[in-house]
Amino acid sequence: MIPYVVSEKIKIRHTFLNKLIWLAPFATLLPAFLLSADYFQLSSYNWWYMLILPGMLSLSCVLLAEKDKKMNNRTILSLPVSLKRVWLSKILLVLGILICSCMIFFCGIQLSSLLLNKENFRIIPVMNALLGSILLIVTFMWQIPICLFLGNKVGLFPTVLLNVGANGVLGVLLATKSIWMISPYAYPSRLMIPILKILPNGLYAEPGSVTFTPELLSHSVILPGLVISVMLFFLFTYVTANWFAKQEAK
Repeated sequence: MIPYVVSEKIKIRHTFLNKLIWLAPFATLLPAFLLSADYFQLSSYNWWYMLILPGMLSLSCVLLAEKDKKMNNRTILSLPVSLKRVWLSKILLVLGILICSCMIFFCGIQLSSLLLNKENFRIIPVMNALLGSILLIVTFMWQIPICLFLGNKVGLFPTVLLNVGANGVLGVLLATKSIWMISPYAYPSRLMIPILKILPNGLYAEPGSVTFTPELLSHSVILPGLVISVMLFFLFTYVTANWFAKQEAK
């Protein structure tokens, strides 16, 4: 698999996608740093998993898919390679982008917090922030094969609009409800409540905040959210890999 992943990595060399890995985290941190002051960490994380991260993930998948789509996939269909492995390498490359971006965001928010006034600044414990970043990776990764598939089928704007919209709308509407588990799009924002103590609406998860209930702080939601996310990742990877393996040159 390594040569396949390396081949996909070469395709994005000197492209905007390569810059997106670090550009997305800093595009989140800078406005929050300038505008949110004592609520810097809260605003940064909320904007990150509700809007910027879904947008970055969708855009990464589409830009990668379009590298071969522009040639109707003839560049790979004409080669003696396994199409399933080609598809898996695309998924692994975007997964690597997701991991790198989340870790850059985590490091950036920790370093930026050191520059702010600590008197009234509400700090998210480092281990909670690190765990939150890991949970975001796992709960978002199932969207990679879906976005790659949509990128091949419907293109840039519909894919980004659908995925960002689903994360934003369902993340806000369902994450604080008892039926949150029916929508995997609500998992990231739901799991962040007990870990980061942040509600999907951007408020702290504490008495007096709109939509807050004590049950939301229960850590019992973490395991099922993670297990279902991993299962969906393997399921969608399997289904889309089989679909891609049946492609024919046009």
